[in-house]
Amino acid sequence: MKTHLSLLPLLALSLAARDYTLTVMDESDRPIHGVAVSALFGRMNDPRLASMRTLEGKTDEHGVFRFQAGEEMCLERLRAAKPGYFAADVTEIHGLGKVPSDLAHRITLPREADAIPLCYKEVHLRTLNGTLPRKTWVGFDFATGDVVAPWGRGRIADIRFWNDGEQVGWTESDETIAQFRKDKDHARFSEAEFNATYGAYRGTTKVSCGQPGDGIMRSPAFWPYCQLKMPALAPAEGYTSVLEIPYATLPYPSFQDDYVGYYLRVRTKLGPDGRVISANYAKIQGAIRCGYGAITFRYYYNPVADDRRLVLDRKRNLLQPPPGTEGVELTRYDPYER
Repeated sequence: MKTHLSLLPLLALSLAARDYTLTVMDESDRPIHGVAVSALFGRMNDPRLASMRTLEGKTDEHGVFRFQAGEEMCLERLRAAKPGYFAADVTEIHGLGKVPSDLAHRITLPREADAIPLCYKEVHLRTLNGTLPRKTWVGFDFATGDVVAPWGRGRIADIRFWNDGEQVGWTESDETIAQFRKDKDHARFSEAEFNATYGAYRGTTKVSCGQPGDGIMRSPAFWPYCQLKMPALAPAEGYTSVLEIPYATLPYPSFQDDYVGYYLRVRTKLGPDGRVISANYAKIQGAIRCGYGAITFRYYYNPVADDRRLVLDRKRNLLQPPPGTEGVELTRYDPYER
């Protein structure tokens, strides 16, 4: 009997409940009531599905859902949905799965917006394939989805890139690099290809919108857990002409590094007083990934002047691959986000 009683405090401690709150707001920071919410917990160090637990409910008039789970449980996933809003699905890549789990959480559900046809493409520019010469301003045409002449088919430089940097070492030890140079599998590499593969670099990429009135700005909000990750309308003001992005080879970018977006105002026409009388708008959803001789980004462009809507109808990409496009390049025209 004594042994049984002595275990009770330990048992009570292991099963002690922790109080959690989830607050759901709209993009204007107003609480949303009646949101259907589910919270998935897993027992630490127990991979069995049977040990997982799901709690469900709805937010109150303050947009809050309160729930409890034992200290031995880890919060793995949060879902929130209500008609008229884009749903949220928060997982480990958004910061859950930590031990101990955070007790307070906040989710933004942006209102659903009309989806329209836009020009979309995931762009990969490389020095090695001739689309990104170093220390040279290279223009990119949103309407054609290509760099401007003489490097591509583009005609109007909606945005320009300057890529510069230097090699500061290697990603492998000196002994490994020496071995790689002797390896027959690397015999086909040119010196530039070998350095690009194993070199460590540091530098800066400049992004510029050169036409008067054009510009770029960081999105005021980004919701990585929603299908729509940025506000539906591009801002009318607040743009700057140049953006500088420092880069380094290591450490490798994390998911959190991609939780950023940019709006662009391009093809701007100014009145005699210098005010904008007409412009086109675009967004870059996610980070502009930069490296030595490489730039990657995903953009959405509205070809209708003065229309700031930027929510894509994924079945109506106005930008189609040119004849002869094959393989991976085809997938760059296939949007998977709004």
